[in-house]
Amino acid sequence: MADSLQRHLEQFKNFPHEAKPHLNVESICDYGWLVKPKRTAVALPAGKTIGLTLMGLTHGNELAGAAVINEVLAHLGAGNLALDIPVAIILGNPWAAKENRRFLERDLNRSFGRDAAKLKEEIRAKELSPILETTACLLDLHQTTRPSDRPFFIFGYNERNYEFARAISPRLTIVTHWGKPFSSEGRCTDEYVISKGGTGISLELGQNGFDPYQIAVGVEACLWAIRVATAELSGESIAHRAATATPDLYTWAEIMNWPVKGYVELHEGLNNFAPVNAGDSLGRCDGEPIRAGASGRILFPKYLSRADQDKLTSRPTELCRVMKAISPADLPTIKHPVS
Repeated sequence: MADSLQRHLEQFKNFPHEAKPHLNVESICDYGWLVKPKRTAVALPAGKTIGLTLMGLTHGNELAGAAVINEVLAHLGAGNLALDIPVAIILGNPWAAKENRRFLERDLNRSFGRDAAKLKEEIRAKELSPILETTACLLDLHQTTRPSDRPFFIFGYNERNYEFARAISPRLTIVTHWGKPFSSEGRCTDEYVISKGGTGISLELGQNGFDPYQIAVGVEACLWAIRVATAELSGESIAHRAATATPDLYTWAEIMNWPVKGYVELHEGLNNFAPVNAGDSLGRCDGEPIRAGASGRILFPKYLSRADQDKLTSRPTELCRVMKAISPADLPTIKHPVS
């Protein structure tokens, strides 16, 4: 797997040498390209210089993002897709990827909008922030640490984010939330883009690794994101794509915090989208049962061995989340913010 990653990193670095002359390619950061058409009639919103940002390896051990990004670059370089907007292509944390770690010092996807810039990921977030601030639309590619029975979008709800996700992949499940940030640990990429007046969503492809199905899903989503962002920024309606299917839709029923003390052991089989009923035992903490407080489906269960827990300098924030199914009628009225 390390050899595959190294090949992908080298392929990413070599992209400008492979791009056809119909494109302008410039470096905007380490492991970041801005790909622009030579001519365009699309006017971007005020304060935005990038029509769409596609991002992978935001978490270093979510490796499929690198493969997806390189396939998208290959399509752009070969001229297989008409490009009418500037598109930024970024690998977020390749340094953590080289060590097959989620991050080195701090979760990059909790490090945006912070004043501190001492840790490696905080410094990287500061480097990427000007790019995200000037981005009209963002699609950030992720993977889960445990198996998932499906790919799914996840983002903070507003009407434009929801329409953007449905237009990209009308049949993919959507997990959305509102009222509070995703995490108390810091701001994610999509939340940061939204806070600056852009449209920001993330796509979870499945359990981490180089899985061909997940890579195919990611490439298709990215290519459609280019088409949909171009249409939206050109003033065209994307509602017809969003109306072609109604995806499964979920939000939080419960966020289960990690116990404040004791050794935690989750039962095996609590994979993403596994069903659970209120009162079910999810595991034990120092021998005492941990029970679900709500019925629904599991999301982002955190499995840590005793040895891993002993190494921690601080306890995790969350144990897992339980999602409930909702319908579009249950969504609140939240207009897109203006930067």
